[in-house]
Parts: sequence; C-alpha cells; structure tokens
Amino acid sequence: MNFSIPQSLKVGALAATYFLLVSCSHSPAIQEFPDTADASAEVVRLENDIARDLGNQVDVLAPDSFKDASSALSAARKSLDQQNAPKETLHYVAVSRAYLARANAYAGVARTNLEDVTLARRDAIASGAPALFPNDFSKADRTLVRATADLEENDTSNAIEHRSELQASYMDLELRGIKENSLSSSRLTVNDAIAEGAKEFAPRSLAIAQKSLLDTEAFITANRHAKGIIATRSEETRLLAEHLLKITRDSRSGKKVSSEDTALRIEREENKVEAGAVALSANREQLVDEQQSNRSLTRKNRNLQQSEAFNRSFENARSEFNQGEAEVYKQGNSLVIRLRGLEFPTGQAVLAGSNFPLLAKVQKVIKDFGDSSIVIEGHTDSLGGKGLNEKLSNDRARAVKDYLVANQGPQSLNISSIGYDYQKPLGTNKTAEGRAQNRRVDVIIEAKEPGRS
Repeated sequence: MNFSIPQSLKVGALAATYFLLVSCSHSPAIQEFPDTADASAEVVRLENDIARDLGNQVDVLAPDSFKDASSALSAARKSLDQQNAPKETLHYVAVSRAYLARANAYAGVARTNLEDVTLARRDAIASGAPALFPNDFSKADRTLVRATADLEENDTSNAIEHRSELQASYMDLELRGIKENSLSSSRLTVNDAIAEGAKEFAPRSLAIAQKSLLDTEAFITANRHAKGIIATRSEETRLLAEHLLKITRDSRSGKKVSSEDTALRIEREENKVEAGAVALSANREQLVDEQQSNRSLTRKNRNLQQSEAFNRSFENARSEFNQGEAEVYKQGNSLVIRLRGLEFPTGQAVLAGSNFPLLAKVQKVIKDFGDSSIVIEGHTDSLGGKGLNEKLSNDRARAVKDYLVANQGPQSLNISSIGYDYQKPLGTNKTAEGRAQNRRVDVIIEAKEPGRS
C-alpha cells in the first residue's frame, strides 16, 4: 500500500488517514512513543535516519515502504511546524519509523536478490551519472523500482528477469560517467582548435591529440577502475589538446600551412632554455621516480590483468547456464552461482543423477577460474525447525562439495562447505513460492585478490 499525503489535506484528515492505514492488514505494527518523548528531537532523529537510508539506496530497494515512511515524516514536520500536540507529531514519527523498519527489511531481501545491481548502481552514482545523464539514469531506476516493488509483494520473478539488464545499464552509465569526467574538457579543447582552423594550420598536432583521445577512451573502456592510470592518461590528453590549440593559434598567425613547422620550432627553442635550467635536478630525481614508477606500474598491470581475467571468466560463467539452471553474478572479487536447477528429495541430501549435468557445468566454471577458493553454501526454508534445517543445509552443501571433489580430475580444489539453515532467506517463508526461493545451494568462487600472489 502506498502512503501518500496530498498537500491540500488538513492535519485532522491526515490523522484519519494514518489511523486507517495502521489498521490495514498490510500496514506494519506501530510502536507509539511515551508521552515524555521530545517530539522535536524525534523528528530530527528520524530525518537523519531517512537521509542515511536514502544514501543506502533504500528508496529504490523498497520504494513503496520508503515512500510511506517519507510521507509520514512530512506529516510529522507539518504537525511540528503548526505546533500541534506533541502526541500527534510523535504518532506520525512512530508511523514513519514502522514503515522505515519495513523498508529496511525489504531492502535486505532486495540486496540479496540484486546485489550485483546495487553495486553497479552505486558505482554509476559515484561516476556522476545521475547528473550527467539524468534521463538514462532515471529510466534504469524506474525499471529497478518496478522490480523491487514486486519484491515487497514477495514476487521475485521481475527481479530475476531484469537483473542482468539492470546491471548492464548501470555499468554502462558508470563507464559513460568516467569517460565524460576524464575527457570532456580535452574533447571541447580539440573541438575549439578545429573551429579555429586546426585541420588547415596544425594537422599533425590535431592527429596526435585526436589519437590520444581515442586511445585514452579505449583504455577507460577496458580498465574503468584503474583510477590512477586513467588520471595520468587523461592529463596527458588534456595537455596535448591544449598544445594543439596553442599551435593552431601560433601557426594561424603565419597564414600559411607550413607555419606549423615554424610554430613548433619556436616552441622547442623556448623549451630548451627552461629544460636546461632544471635538467640537473630533474635527472637526479628521475632515477628515484623511475624506480618507484616501474614498481607501481608493474603492480597496476598485474592488478589489471587479474581483473580482466576475472571479468572474462565471469562472462563465460554467465553464458554457461540457462535461467532455469542457475543465476550467476559478481560479489566483489567473488563469483556467485545460485543453483536454481539443483533438486533434492524432500528432507534429504542425496544427489540425483539428473543433477550431474548441472554440476558438470559448475566444474567447468571452477576450472576456468583456476587457483581460487570455493565455498558451497546450503540454505533451507524454515519448515521443520532450526535443528533439522541446520543439519539439512550442512548435509546438502557437503553433498555438492563431495561430488565436486570426487570429480575434480587433476585439478586440486580449495573447497569448503557450510550450512546456513534459514538465516539468509531470499523471500518470505510464509508462502510456498518464497520457501522454494529459499531452498537453494550457492557456489561461491572466491577469486584471488588482485595484487596477491
């Protein structure tokens, strides 16, 4: 149920709306404040908590409940501003608190189902994408909100269907944001130079600047998180673009195509004087800098190579399974394979022969990742109690582990198993569909961290 408050309604009507909502079967339980509570302080505390949860993406992970919490906060502010009875203001705060608690609970379910999406959205926000590409970012958010709103109704199908699409959308926005922040200034400078006649007066300098733009953009596409190297290459591109504009203007004053040679020669002569003055100290510092730079570059290249290898293996893994067999997504430096198609007899941990083709695909993915640690996680629904489900989840995880170890061939696996019973649900245990979502086995491939040998 969406909780909205039209601006035209008076506080008395708002109160009636709230009491109606809290009596609704879909509304959360309200914990009222004692009469001694400070209404003003509680409103400020609530504002801070809602702002915090907004930063934690709760507004898009549990949109309906978060909207209700925000609407109740608005009512509390209005009641406080109109100096109404503290009890009335505190009631609105209590309503908002109840919806905010429910929003965080649903957000936890959404993070479990859409963790790769939330991470990609966070990175897109960090790149400045919401301000740079507001329409495209809002479009992705609308798709996400539709999926998470369904999660609030215990329907995971929309989230599963759109997970890959959403992750790709936010990753594309992140990449565009990084490129825009890194290269927009250089691109504008090159365009200014072209407008001032660079094609005629400085064609060689133009070619160099344009090539640097293309090369840096290609590097960002392949290595979007190599912040240090991107910053260095972007600065080099900026300097080449500014040099192009200078040479264009210097050359243009000669009114001849050949004047680019003259302009470049004059610039070189001017630089010789300055270069000679600093050469002695620069050479001394350069020896130390080169040694440090070489070590740093070696580490960065190794990290980039490992990151690229992980991404290739991730894409290969995702293409290995169809939707009914498994979901595959990234979780930091780990790959998660959620085995949707793995089935056990009720209350048992015995692998059937029908499961072997799916597990063979898992083995293939593990082999592709090479030297990695593997954790097999077993999860159950809540039927039968904690003791039974703790044993069942452990036994099912161990059964998958034993199969993989027995069929590992020449590859030596660093593999362990653990059961979480019903501690990490994906959906509600109150419905058959939710319980089916919660009964699962996850294979976590923990890739070696970049930079570690």
